[in-house]
Amino acid sequence: MISLTTSTGHISRKTHRLAVGALFFLLGLCFASWASRIPSVQQTMGISEAGLGGVLLAIPLGQLVSLPLAGWLVAREGSRKVVLWGVLLYAAALVGLGWAANLYQLLPCLVLFGIGGNLTNISVPRPWAWSGCTSTSPLWPLFMGCGAWPGSWRRPWARL
Repeated sequence: MISLTTSTGHISRKTHRLAVGALFFLLGLCFASWASRIPSVQQTMGISEAGLGGVLLAIPLGQLVSLPLAGWLVAREGSRKVVLWGVLLYAAALVGLGWAANLYQLLPCLVLFGIGGNLTNISVPRPWAWSGCTSTSPLWPLFMGCGAWPGSWRRPWARL
């Protein structure tokens, strides 16, 4: 098994799990915050159902772009830096999604949102992933719910 160390010594398995769990909790929170706002963004921008499907393809497009990019960046810069860059890009793209006033602003933010999320997911060091993902993956729906619940407060309850 690969051991992770810092300047102060060995990082425990429990610390790995907590770190990975916190990371994926925040990713789920960010994604659910966006997902809960999709209907209001669709209504505000006047996007049809078919148009919304096309717009939402920007996220997987960003994820596809980030696949080779993440591997190259991790090999060159290391996982720690790439995870940090991915999280910052993911959060910045989420802010951009909230500020987007038209499709020309929304689409690049969605692509960056996909890139940031995938950079982070791919860049988690393998020892962390194996010690943490098995205990955090089943919690993904809970993480999403924690993000969707506050995001749904903006919608009138009568429209649900």
